[in-house]
Amino acid sequence: MQQWFGGAVDMDGKALTDAVRVERRGAVLVLILAHRPVNVLSQQLRAMLSAALTELAATDLAAVVIASDLAAFSAGADLSELGKGATSPRMSDLCLQIENFPKPVIVALNGSTLGPGLELALAAHGRIAAPTAQLGLPEIGLGLVPEAGATQRLPRLVGAAAALKLMLEPAPISAAQALTIGLVDEVVEGDLRAAACAMAERMAAALKGAAPLKTADRRDGLRDGKGYQAAVAAARALYAVSPLPAPLHVVACVEAAQLLPLEQGLAFEAAAYETLSATPQAQGLRHAFQAERRAILPPVALARSAAGKLDSLAVLGAADPAAAVVLQALAAGLRVSLVEPARDMLVTALQKIAAQQEAAVAEGRLTPEARDADWARLSTGSTLGGAVDLVLNNADAPPALEDASIPVIALGALPARGAGTRVGISAALATGLVAELAAGVDAPVATQAMGLALARRLGWKLVFTGPGGPIDRRLRASLSAAIAQLEAEGLSRPVIGGALASFGMGVSPRGPLPAPPPEAKRVLDACLAAMANQGARMISEGLARRPLDVDAAAVLHGIFPRWQGGPMFQADKRGLLVLRADLRKRAEAAPQIYAPDPLFDRLIADGRDLAALNRSDLTA
Repeated sequence: MQQWFGGAVDMDGKALTDAVRVERRGAVLVLILAHRPVNVLSQQLRAMLSAALTELAATDLAAVVIASDLAAFSAGADLSELGKGATSPRMSDLCLQIENFPKPVIVALNGSTLGPGLELALAAHGRIAAPTAQLGLPEIGLGLVPEAGATQRLPRLVGAAAALKLMLEPAPISAAQALTIGLVDEVVEGDLRAAACAMAERMAAALKGAAPLKTADRRDGLRDGKGYQAAVAAARALYAVSPLPAPLHVVACVEAAQLLPLEQGLAFEAAAYETLSATPQAQGLRHAFQAERRAILPPVALARSAAGKLDSLAVLGAADPAAAVVLQALAAGLRVSLVEPARDMLVTALQKIAAQQEAAVAEGRLTPEARDADWARLSTGSTLGGAVDLVLNNADAPPALEDASIPVIALGALPARGAGTRVGISAALATGLVAELAAGVDAPVATQAMGLALARRLGWKLVFTGPGGPIDRRLRASLSAAIAQLEAEGLSRPVIGGALASFGMGVSPRGPLPAPPPEAKRVLDACLAAMANQGARMISEGLARRPLDVDAAAVLHGIFPRWQGGPMFQADKRGLLVLRADLRKRAEAAPQIYAPDPLFDRLIADGRDLAALNRSDLTA
């Protein structure tokens, strides 16, 4: 039997047809999620699942399996719904429906199972995973606690220490780790769906018509009461001085799981979620997350363009950051040519590469065999010899290449004027950090595509910009200029530093934040105004596509505390009328820093804020 539940329409007008399919395998019914691209548990998908379960409860089935047809079981929540109030059915209601289902419900976890996706799995009566599954509860990164019972069900399964680690550290864990702590019951190679159905049949046969054991009634993680309390106390002490309220709420919810029945614990969790949703920290973190996610999406034309093959790379010029880029390219398996006519500079760069590789070998992060293989793929010389797939120009003069078909990308920022059709990339100094791909309006898309391919190969987070950057350097310069101006006005460097630290600049999310000095408001108003004005200038120049790109760069580069959202987010919070008036007043003494960019005038005249540019992707 095969049936489709679909045909609903989401808030963007995109049909959700075929989002949930039902198949019968003997006495087991399989609910197959296929809400592309990653099974986010939107209101529409929740409604379909709930309707399917309601219909199936009255059938002659022995058990239900919930599986996915996609690469991920579920990437979690629909972030467009955050902050807009609960919509029926709520995720917590769906989880209760699954937990109270009269027949066993087994979930088959593949790929990413995050946030509400994992909460759905926790509510089921059994969990089976593919070896490649990744399970996590990343809500802490949004300044929130889980919303659908994870703080209550997870500790009942795995204990306080493992539950707190999973909820306080947003990185997911592997299927093997989940099996070790008791989060999943089995990890299987091969046909995951068939294995889940077999588990469902075994459970149904053992129950002989009795109701399955609910996670709410499990006590696996509660047996060691003293150990449970010690884990709660240790986490509370660790986060006691954090500038973010969410960690201590997570700790309190996990403590409640030991002390309260499930119904009261769920109410406690729901109250914490609602409280945190309204905090400025959660609003800032949500904005930063969404800004980062959108900033690293390439422009449409670039996203549609396929890059050529990328097996070999030439770096022209051995000055910084050439050594860091070469090291990363070798680690990614590329053949690399480092070209530098000045022998002393070439030797210095090679020494840097060798020193970092030897340190990695000593620390066990790199094997001697891998190091030797890297060196075998590295060639050096004073001129470029032989064909390569991509050239990074780290020299002052553009290269003269015999083969004009080889794409050339400047390693570093492009000038605001005279860039022509060149493309530049401001490199990340390590895998996982942020880089900026800068391109003029006439830059060849094929060359940009090679820059994107390189960034992905090296594991960089790539923000897409125009000439005149990089964004982070411009923001740092505006902040430094504002600080210098404040010093010229008589404020001391310690007072300025204390004010910025009280805002979170340079402070770990585990804190603590110092008390703001008496001049904190004066300092913060001046520094944030300077950065917002610089952001507006970059948008007007075409360096930044939208305000969110400025915010993403500020957060990703560590200039701005993540929970404060970014300078453009803070500008909207302050209000553009107030900001413009402050800029005009400050411009009397320092026009080079504070003369308001015309973008503010246009937005105020239209009754819009900076966020409107993010929504419309318009910059004029």
